[in-house]
Amino acid sequence: MSLVDYLTNTQGRQERVGEIALTNCQSDRPDAASLEMLNTQSLNTRAQSDKTYHLIISFRPGELPSTETLRAIEARVCHRLGFGEHQRVSVLHHDTNNVHLHLAINKIHPTRYTLHEPYKAYRAFGELCDSLEEAFHLEQDNHHVRKTGGENRASDMERQAGTESLIGWMQRECLHELRSAHTWSKLHQVLHHHGLAIQPRGQGLVITDG
Repeated sequence: MSLVDYLTNTQGRQERVGEIALTNCQSDRPDAASLEMLNTQSLNTRAQSDKTYHLIISFRPGELPSTETLRAIEARVCHRLGFGEHQRVSVLHHDTNNVHLHLAINKIHPTRYTLHEPYKAYRAFGELCDSLEEAFHLEQDNHHVRKTGGENRASDMERQAGTESLIGWMQRECLHELRSAHTWSKLHQVLHHHGLAIQPRGQGLVITDG
């Protein structure tokens, strides 16, 4: 799974990758867990959409929650999204001024092999984040601003959830490289380096992770 490979790659900076946790996996190594998740995904032959859910939980500058707090927040967020029983790999990154926890979640249930797609997940994040901030003594934020439009919805979701959408993540991680990619070959190379891919969908193209 290219997303897990990307998340666990230090890219020559040891401070980039922090704690790694595997949940609902038989494996005890990220690379083996990645193969385990791919095997589970292969057992669902009906799903046409992306089978991996990439979630980023960001913390304010200066906040460095304990391992126990990170695991508790991760578990509550995944449970709220309906992914409590699903396989996932979580990786803490320290390569920006605010630590952020990446989650690569298998959308395919490990025993039922059904695909779970959270419906308008960002709407549920406001109250959840309010309670998480209070429970774990994190800096309070306004999670109830509403906007419309694709990119506006993405940034709104980030504010409400303390999470980052794929749009927001791409803007932060690889926007400059994407703008400099003047050929299809270079575009695919940049996307692959960041654990992404471009795929046909309907009458257009979409960028997916995993």
